[in-house]
Amino acid sequence: TVFPQAIAMAATFDSEALRRMGSITSTEARAIYNEANRTGKGGIQYKGLTFWTPNINIFRDPRWGRGHETYGEDPFLTARLGVSFIKGLQGNGETMKVAACAKHFAVHSGPEAIRHEFDAVVSQKDLYETYLPAFEAAVKEGGVEAVMGGYNRTNGEPSCGSKTLLKKI
Repeated sequence: TVFPQAIAMAATFDSEALRRMGSITSTEARAIYNEANRTGKGGIQYKGLTFWTPNINIFRDPRWGRGHETYGEDPFLTARLGVSFIKGLQGNGETMKVAACAKHFAVHSGPEAIRHEFDAVVSQKDLYETYLPAFEAAVKEGGVEAVMGGYNRTNGEPSCGSKTLLKKI
């Protein structure tokens, strides 16, 4: 089963539809995983059930170049859709269907060509009102299994090694 890119999924404004899409995706992933383990066939790509999704970056700057992978620019909508997709992926049974990974904590990865050196400068107000709500919801409401750090710097600190973002927030 193939679903639209995240930005098109967000255009539905339908969190229940995203939960169902996540559930269908994880059911199919679990079936492929189980079959690969049963038969011993299948490459390394079928050995785990960690899905690096959803991308809950807020997309404001078209220089980033990968806006289609996000739910857009609205913090509320992104949080609601992200939580629904996570819950669909992970399921609510005794065994997690797949492990979701919310990404990229926390501001954005910058223009694609320079994402590893880009410094996203953001005010405290914008950080807390725009960029953090979806991650907070993913962790507190969605119970997301993992959170991937951004490739970039945020306010001068590497996002994956930030004393401010990772240790205080």
